[in-house]
Amino acid sequence: MKPSSSRLFALDIFRGLTIIFMIMVNSPNTYGQFSHAYWDGVLFADVVFPFFIIIVGVAISLGLKNFKPGIDDPATIMKKVLKRSIIMFLLGMAVNLIYLHFSDIRVLGVLQRIAIVYLVCSFLCLYCSTSQLVKLSIFILVSYWLFILFVPAPGMEAGQLLRGKNIVNWFDMAYLPGMLWRGDWDPEGVLSTYPAIVTGVIGVLMGKIILRKQQDLPYLVMSLFVFGFACALLGGMWSLWFLPIKQIWSSSFVLITGGIASMSLAFLMWCTDIKQYRRFTYVAQVFGANAITAYVLHIIFEKLLDLKIHGISVLGAYETLTHSLGISPFFSSAMWIAMFLCLCFVPVWVLYKKQIFIKI
Repeated sequence: MKPSSSRLFALDIFRGLTIIFMIMVNSPNTYGQFSHAYWDGVLFADVVFPFFIIIVGVAISLGLKNFKPGIDDPATIMKKVLKRSIIMFLLGMAVNLIYLHFSDIRVLGVLQRIAIVYLVCSFLCLYCSTSQLVKLSIFILVSYWLFILFVPAPGMEAGQLLRGKNIVNWFDMAYLPGMLWRGDWDPEGVLSTYPAIVTGVIGVLMGKIILRKQQDLPYLVMSLFVFGFACALLGGMWSLWFLPIKQIWSSSFVLITGGIASMSLAFLMWCTDIKQYRRFTYVAQVFGANAITAYVLHIIFEKLLDLKIHGISVLGAYETLTHSLGISPFFSSAMWIAMFLCLCFVPVWVLYKKQIFIKI
């Protein structure tokens, strides 16, 4: 996606930082906060995927800003959206094959979830008012909670939320075809995609706020921050009854991460669009210009670095070396992530210099 010519420079930086963080947390040899929470809780790594979905939602709003209901044909727009969604879904399945074999194809995954959310949120943005989007989001989050709370899976009690032993994970084991990422359940499974739609809607609502307030940047920043704070506060309160769990995309997780994303974007706007602090934003610009390409490339590089030749891989040799030198796991992980990020930067930098922006 080509960098925006809009005065809101922060949108491009937000997208670029999101893909940088995604590469960092997905790189081999992650440690501490760069690893995902084992089950409940929200670590740094857990907010990255929601950020990716939210920036897609923001892009939907901004992309449809000139749509005129009753004049423009929404069916024509949805045909283009459907085509892009199918391509992204198939690309996600192809990316999964880098990890697996054709006999173990994984149907769902990161890009597949983004494709589904993009399709649904585009439809909702075309046909629903802002108030309808808010009401629908509340319905989705509450109904998802009540479903988990009161509907038992075979052999399990209703409301059970143990890792791998809850109705969301059971549903994947029973009905999701192909290989499951966790063996008998999938963190990007079927039921957990339902509340992920609200993550996209939060991005759509943020985009609507931007469109209405962008002529007054200080007010826009404050509006996004207040919106984000309200979401995070509601999510935090809800987490007392419904734990924030990324791997089932719990309702409290949706609100907490959505709130953090809105406040983060507000902060970036204050830094880059109001205060004009742009000195260290070049790397984020480069990654944001070809975000999907960077995502696919980092998976390819990750697989190559972990590929064993004569019983040892590049990653294995690195871990052996740092361990023998007495380097702590934290610094070993930090150095590896830095080198891995540099490796991923080179091809997207070449594309950026040549003004090549690969779009789906």
